[in-house]
Amino acid sequence: MIITIEEIQKLASLSRLKLTDEETEQYAKDLTGILKYVDQIQEVTEGADTTSTTGKAPVYFPHRNVMRDDIADQALNPLPQKLVEAAPKHQDGLVEVKKILG
Repeated sequence: MIITIEEIQKLASLSRLKLTDEETEQYAKDLTGILKYVDQIQEVTEGADTTSTTGKAPVYFPHRNVMRDDIADQALNPLPQKLVEAAPKHQDGLVEVKKILG
């Protein structure tokens, strides 16, 4: 699929972007290259089950769901309390941060 300069100009207009002629040409070239690459991937994966998580996926797409216990790894951070105490604001063993959600 080839992306034309007119299509880039229309997308820029819809996005309220002002592009120079050089930028328009570069975007057209880049997006065309990306879409050609996606086409190649689709050709290679055609007919393959790329969404399977049952462990029965084709050999070249071995998907499996890996479950592990959600535990704190003390080896990664042997002294978490020191990090909490180093924070500018902390209380009851927790770091205080500004509220960002309503």
